[in-house]
Amino acid sequence: MSENPTQEPLMKMDRRHALKGIVTIAGASIALPGLTSLAGCSSAPPTLQAHTELLTAIVDRIIPKTDTPGAVDAGVPQYIAEVFAQFFTQDQQSAFVDGLVDLDAAAQSELGQAFTSASAIQQDAALTAIDTASTNALGKAAWTQLRDMVIFGFYTSEAATQELSYEELPGRYNGCVPLSQVGNAWLERGV
Repeated sequence: MSENPTQEPLMKMDRRHALKGIVTIAGASIALPGLTSLAGCSSAPPTLQAHTELLTAIVDRIIPKTDTPGAVDAGVPQYIAEVFAQFFTQDQQSAFVDGLVDLDAAAQSELGQAFTSASAIQQDAALTAIDTASTNALGKAAWTQLRDMVIFGFYTSEAATQELSYEELPGRYNGCVPLSQVGNAWLERGV
């Protein structure tokens, strides 16, 4: 039997090549089923777009505009949206959106109408009811988180400088000054 010179010689299989193939197949059989769970990561992350009106209305009731700018004027809804988009994990985003839905449902059950269509007095009453409700009441956790974010967002904004008097520290110390003399409450530390 003569060998055909145009045929390539068959690759010899040695133990090293066989082990490499077995390890590759074993690794693929372990890794591929796990990769199918990543399909859930391709879904779009939650957004606040559907809740912008509700969020703005609640922010406006927490720190409303008076003779000084309110939280909406200070850009707090945009601040919350930025924190939501850039710093919350996808699980935190989902929980925050679910919390807004719960907060809206709790307010609607209190008001008998949509929160955003209620008057400011009705909105204040609904938020007060949620604030004084038990710890595990519908919307309570979302209310607490949102209230804290609004207060932090507002008092770290430039608009807060119009509401609070500010004196760079170290400065003079006046232990007891009547508020009527200074005009506003004092911000005690730099922001």
